[in-house]
Amino acid sequence: MTAVRSTQTFAAGKESRRIVEGLNAVLANEYALFTKTLNYHWNMTGPRFHSLHTFLEGHYHELLAVMDDIAERVRILDDHPISTVHGMLERMEIKDGTDRTPSTEDMLRILLRDHTMIQGQLRELVGSAGLFAHDPGTQDLLTGTLQKHEKMGWMIKSHLI
Repeated sequence: MTAVRSTQTFAAGKESRRIVEGLNAVLANEYALFTKTLNYHWNMTGPRFHSLHTFLEGHYHELLAVMDDIAERVRILDDHPISTVHGMLERMEIKDGTDRTPSTEDMLRILLRDHTMIQGQLRELVGSAGLFAHDPGTQDLLTGTLQKHEKMGWMIKSHLI
């Protein structure tokens, strides 16, 4: 039986470390946004309750899938994704909410702001000169994730008055 050799070539050394650090930083912000979206889904009120409750349910499911894809990519790169609340808190840039439940409109504005922040983070990472020269798979994942956040942001924006 002949052994199958992997044709995968990933970035080595400093580039690989920077890629994994970037992925984990995105993962932490995805976790923060997922948690916030789930919180708002649970605490939505008002005349648009049902439609927005359902809308946010779709978003937190999509964010969960995004987190899973990012964590799996870190594993593909033979490293470990952050996987504890403590680790997420150390790396997340998205601010947690307050104990006060915002109005429905404020919830949507906050979510839009956070999606926009992650879009910027992803653009910066994808645009890092030469970082993905040997890892187009990760670059593609991040570009696809950016497109998902652009779409979710656009959909949230369409709900704002």
